[in-house]
Amino acid sequence: MEIKYLGHSCFRIKGKQMVVLTNLLDDSSGLKLPSGSTSDLVISSSPASEQKIKTIIKPVKREETFVIDRPGEYEVGGLFVLGIGFKSKITVYVVTIDDLRIGFLGSLTDKLSDKQLEELDGVDILLLPVGGRPYIDSKQANFLVDKIQPSFVIPMAYKMPGLKIDLETVDEFLKEVGVQDTKAIDKLLVSKESLPLEREIVVLNAKG
Repeated sequence: MEIKYLGHSCFRIKGKQMVVLTNLLDDSSGLKLPSGSTSDLVISSSPASEQKIKTIIKPVKREETFVIDRPGEYEVGGLFVLGIGFKSKITVYVVTIDDLRIGFLGSLTDKLSDKQLEELDGVDILLLPVGGRPYIDSKQANFLVDKIQPSFVIPMAYKMPGLKIDLETVDEFLKEVGVQDTKAIDKLLVSKESLPLEREIVVLNAKG
């Protein structure tokens, strides 16, 4: 499986069967999707316009792009998605693709309940915001990492060139988790067999 970061809370996740995009970038953020972006499945932390998304995003392997923007259990082309309801119509997700469980915390603004943490417990890869208001900050993110215990942690929603939202830098989170001299990479390639024995923090270059 391949994970690329397009900026803010938008990732492109390419598995053997499908391509997934998370939280599409829009003009209000100051960042833009790469032209010609494709995806079989789009998941959104908040209610989204399915018709608009299908106009912008063309499928890779399906007849049309499938959109998930609310809590529930979904099966799309052999890929399983659990949408977990949070307050203010925000949804966080567990996506199972290529036998890997990915936790996507998207627009998370506050702590999760014990029941919500149970659903996310032990995901293989955790994608979480770290930049502070309106999202969780580095201390809250570190707390969640300790609770959920993923193999890989990929921070998102932090200060970056072009982003109109005023957020903390990713360095604040790295300091909080005690990581030094981390070099950003263009993509993460991972399989169930290649999961590390100890947790790894991965910073991805934004390629939007």
